[in-house]
Amino acid sequence: MKKLVHDRKICLACAGCVGVCPKMALDMFGLDLQIDSEKCVRCGICVKACPVGALTITEVNDA
Repeated sequence: MKKLVHDRKICLACAGCVGVCPKMALDMFGLDLQIDSEKCVRCGICVKACPVGALTITEVNDA
C-alpha cells in the first residue's frame, strides 16, 4: 500500500500542492498541510508540484 508523506521540516507552506490536487485531498491550515488519505489516490501530481520535495509517496507495510 502506498502513502503520501509530508515532511514538515522542509515544507515552505506555499500551498502549491493544494491547488494541483485533482481529488482535493490536500488543504492548508495556517502553515500546516492536511492530507485526506481517503480522498488521496497517490497520483503524484502534488509531489511533482512541490518546489522543495516536501511530499513523497512511499510504500507502507500493513503488518
